[in-house]
Amino acid sequence: MRFAGIFAVALLLLPAGFAPAAEWVQESPGQKAYYDDRGQLERVELDADGDGRFEVEERYRHQRRSERREDLDGDGRWERHYLWHEDGTAVLTEQGRKGKLQKTFYGADGTVARIEKDGDGDGQTDSVWEYSAGLLQRVSKPRGVWHYKNGKPSRAELDEDRNGRTERIEYYREAGSLAKVEELSSAGKVKCTWTYGTDGKPLRAEEDTDGDGRSDRLRRFHSNGTLEQTVDADHNGTPEIRELFSASGRLISREEDLDGDGVFDLRTGKIANH
Repeated sequence: MRFAGIFAVALLLLPAGFAPAAEWVQESPGQKAYYDDRGQLERVELDADGDGRFEVEERYRHQRRSERREDLDGDGRWERHYLWHEDGTAVLTEQGRKGKLQKTFYGADGTVARIEKDGDGDGQTDSVWEYSAGLLQRVSKPRGVWHYKNGKPSRAELDEDRNGRTERIEYYREAGSLAKVEELSSAGKVKCTWTYGTDGKPLRAEEDTDGDGRSDRLRRFHSNGTLEQTVDADHNGTPEIRELFSASGRLISREEDLDGDGVFDLRTGKIANH
């Protein structure tokens, strides 16, 4: 180990925004350490891969590391920047190509508290991950918001065409599987509700075709692949049509209630019970 200088008066070449030189420098292979006039460490430069270039720089305050910058590809630009606060929290900023940026915020216990990402390099945050006690709670992206409970998805509000309006709401079971989906109209009303089994397959779909808040088309999906559909054509609350389709979509049977008494009078095709 050798001392490059004691009480140096010349200014060291530092990146823009950094303070002038420390009082003395301690140098060893792959490392330079800069100290103030009281002997306290201020800055360390590291050459981790031994190529003669210092790709890591660390700053210290009150004998504690407060900042770290990393040039990962040797282009002279810091792609990774760590910042430690006195309260124990920290921020990691990662600079990607074409202006892409990601910031990770850590709590005093070291767990991730929040992640912000600019995925298109326009200078605006477009995706956010929020955590509590290390568990993911909420994800916000341009096409929707996902809510989590105990680290698993519980609900999602989706804006699939990114027009600023929610068109679809998904509900999940505690185990994380999809349980129900609501499709919304432009007015925000539920126009169709899908119910799913634990295997992910649809069980039923209830559709409100006239926007009066009542289901007038019901589809039931059977385990053998057939589909049963009932239609309330005159929107009086009682279905007048019942149809059965094969797994390939072929119409098997059709029943109609001609007089509205709740009894199907006209039957065509093969009638099956489910």
